[in-house]
Amino acid sequence: MACSQSIEEAQNPALCHFCEESNIKWKCINCDLFLCQLCNSRIHSKIKSSDNHTILNLNECGTQDTAATILKVDLHNMPCTIHSEQKCCVYCNFSECKHPICSECLIESHQKHKFKKLKVVYDSIVSEFSTVKEKIETDIKWHENERVKYEQLLSDGNKNFQETKDKIIQTEKEMKETISRHARDLLQVLETKWRPLENKIKTELSTITLNKDNLVLRKGMLDDTLLSQQSSDIFSASKNLDFTLPNKSDIAIHLKKTKFIPGINFREI
Repeated sequence: MACSQSIEEAQNPALCHFCEESNIKWKCINCDLFLCQLCNSRIHSKIKSSDNHTILNLNECGTQDTAATILKVDLHNMPCTIHSEQKCCVYCNFSECKHPICSECLIESHQKHKFKKLKVVYDSIVSEFSTVKEKIETDIKWHENERVKYEQLLSDGNKNFQETKDKIIQTEKEMKETISRHARDLLQVLETKWRPLENKIKTELSTITLNKDNLVLRKGMLDDTLLSQQSSDIFSASKNLDFTLPNKSDIAIHLKKTKFIPGINFREI
């Protein structure tokens, strides 16, 4: 039973599975039982082998640490995908297998394969997930900073463009036909100067935004996987997860603002 269900039942509120009177406060992952404070200390603690059971406070459910604890318990009870009545006991490390197997699988079709302990492979996958997640989070921050930078560049450039354009148009209205022709020439120069740079900024901004969205999506998938309560999800996700990170652009774009001074051609400042 999922830990999220534990919280939901506790909010109903649910009653202890032993005394059926008191509100629940604990859950034994191994027994799949909800317990009140008294029954947990007086009854469950006296059950044979309960010393090895994992007891969770319902208030702590929903955290990543709790999910990791539940997954480790579930690892020992993970059903075989071939023999549903059997539990997986080892990890087949043969190149064409790479998945958990039960004792029957081992005897039937994996005799000459190489094996690893489930926990060793599980811990390795989770560690790799955590490393990739940290890298993704770092990349998300970088992409966010770049997005802000390029949006500011675009905003400043558009603002400068509009202010300069407005001055040119105002000057054009105040001048005679000759000055009007000159103004049109100046507008063309302004367009020629800004549009290529604007397109370059927009291209970089689009790429950065797309990469960030992809990273956020992959981080969400990692979070969901790491919060999963089925250890088989960890192994499945390890085959499908894209561990590559997007290339970071090293293109330096500098905004050279254009200033219009009546009677003088454009100049860079």
